[in-house]
Amino acid sequence: MGLFDFLKKNKKNEIIRSEENSVSTIKHSGKSLNEIYAEKQNFTKPENQDKLFDFIKIYNEYIVRFIGMQIQNNYSPIAAYEKANGEIIGYLYIAKDMSYNLSIEEVISNMEIEFEKRLSQNLIKSYTIFYHSKFNNDNNHSVAKNSDEFNAISIKYKAADFSGFLGLPYSFNEDEITFKGISGFSIEQNNLILNTQLIEDKDYFQERVVIEAQITENEIGLKIKKVNDGTVGDMWGGIFGFEKLSNPAGKQLLIENSAYALSREEIKSNSEVSISEINYDSIIFRGVKTADDNTHTIFPVVKTDYFIEVENKQINEWENVDNVEGVISGSGRDTFGITYFATDYAINKDIYKTSKKLNIELSGIIYVLDISEIHQTKTEQEPKFSDDFTMYMPNKEMAEFGCFDFVGKLESFREISVSEDKSVKGYILKVKLITNEDLKDFFTIKMFVNKENMRFENLTIGMKLTGMFQLQGQIRE
Repeated sequence: MGLFDFLKKNKKNEIIRSEENSVSTIKHSGKSLNEIYAEKQNFTKPENQDKLFDFIKIYNEYIVRFIGMQIQNNYSPIAAYEKANGEIIGYLYIAKDMSYNLSIEEVISNMEIEFEKRLSQNLIKSYTIFYHSKFNNDNNHSVAKNSDEFNAISIKYKAADFSGFLGLPYSFNEDEITFKGISGFSIEQNNLILNTQLIEDKDYFQERVVIEAQITENEIGLKIKKVNDGTVGDMWGGIFGFEKLSNPAGKQLLIENSAYALSREEIKSNSEVSISEINYDSIIFRGVKTADDNTHTIFPVVKTDYFIEVENKQINEWENVDNVEGVISGSGRDTFGITYFATDYAINKDIYKTSKKLNIELSGIIYVLDISEIHQTKTEQEPKFSDDFTMYMPNKEMAEFGCFDFVGKLESFREISVSEDKSVKGYILKVKLITNEDLKDFFTIKMFVNKENMRFENLTIGMKLTGMFQLQGQIRE
């Protein structure tokens, strides 16, 4: 137990609302902040700790704000600066959407460059940058990356006549975090800082920098967007069950299947990539390797023979996996919008980039499934829906990855096992997503759901289902 028991919080408590789409640690290029901090730094420290305390306490609210973000499981860096008139302004990087981001180190470096410029122009008097570090009551303020490196909040500060770092160590105990106060400050000084009350409903980040992905348009009018935060991790949660995948046995199952799929004989290849697969009933585990062997990836595919004509309009190409994966947006049957993870993008990217209209086989992986109660109107004020009502709409948080919320009608189902030892069980469902009087299967696709991801037990043909799914697609051969 640290000195400040009053700051011992349960990580599940909702202390402060976290920012949406904030930065996360990903691959980055160039000189890292860790390398910069490892070099000899020339910081001018204040004459005594009291002077430093008097300076840092003007940023009290941001210290407490940053602690609150951590309790909310938000580990994004933040900053604040002091204007010439003494006003303190919060400064935050925000990603426009979840598909493109900057690394922690890139954000901190960009903040520092901007603040140094403003200091030199006398636009600001001082600044602070807050991030999580390896600091352990030493001089190591390197950015924490791995789970065992998160030891403290580091505060990089600079004023006109002094600069340096402060460390606020913390420790984890199951789902609790104990904050131990800023090293070098007295108990009374830490109490004053850490007991600061935040103002309800105040926007603490008055200045925000929006991180946006680069979008270009090719010769046939397709928009190409670069994505650096793409991941197929949720698809595996859909296949193995999110709970199973979170425990060691589930992780080991994924590792073993990945190694097996990537070691099998290739079934397709070109000058850039080779494809190998494992087949489990209606599910394929597809492995992709680049020719230089630098990138390996594997993802699940739900087999289907259902296809529609799609006019593609935008390709989100995942540069974090050497552009061998991508999500494509367009319109189906010249009527409805779709966004799908292209399971054949690695081998067919040239076709996708040179042909707008393609016949695309579509299927889905369900992340969560429940029984729809949308037709059970409880009050006169609630909207009434017809018995044949179905719908789907982009998921608010994961639309960029081809994820949809839906209300659909179950047309058929069958149970399958997905693994060598038959330990992963689920269903192949045929779900109607759009009701059209003239065409029965206007938009009716096959989806896989793991039993663990169902919030009920028994399926019945004709029942209305609701939940969230990942849409997949590939060019029909």
